[in-house]
Amino acid sequence: MGAEVPKAFLPLLGEPILLRALRPFEACADVHRVLVVVPEELRSRAEAMLGSAPLTKLEAVIAGGPERAHSVFRALRAIPHDVADILLVHDGVRPFVTPEEIARVIARARTSGAAILAVPIAETVKEVEDERIVATLDRRRLYLAQTPQAFRATILREAYERAMREGIVATDDAALVERCGWPVVIVEGSVRNLKITWPEDLFIAEALLRAREGG
Repeated sequence: MGAEVPKAFLPLLGEPILLRALRPFEACADVHRVLVVVPEELRSRAEAMLGSAPLTKLEAVIAGGPERAHSVFRALRAIPHDVADILLVHDGVRPFVTPEEIARVIARARTSGAAILAVPIAETVKEVEDERIVATLDRRRLYLAQTPQAFRATILREAYERAMREGIVATDDAALVERCGWPVVIVEGSVRNLKITWPEDLFIAEALLRAREGG
């Protein structure tokens, strides 16, 4: 993004993206506690920012690690084993997930053990090596993973314990669960559940927010 602070701290129509990403979890009756993980040097800033917001489910803000997986692992270690049977992991730069989507992925994780929001790929996908196409993939079998991703607590903890022992760093939690042989099912999400990554995404997010709020 090229900003001076992580993307989650950037404003989206006057409010930090992180705060907007937390609100759907506040509104979801199936979510009871929220733990926020941020870079260590921004922990005080995040505490001040979130402390002034009406977030009744926020338990704590903790310092993360060098990679996403390390941050999730620190969060898992900070959560007592007896407080939740289902754990969710969400990107702090996805402000458009809905409470209904959160509830659906939780319900599916209760029955299957592991579930993630995902959307089917709409475009043709090419596998490339050294700038040369080596295969055209069947897009009917391809989905884009989103968050939140929900897991039975025992499954997620075991997957992360194994990953940390073996020095494995993945880009999403489901990949670590898959490595352990547990099936992960998808709950169809929405293309509106945008992950704000590039500067252009901020413009798209602002347009979506204005359309949703009638502004």
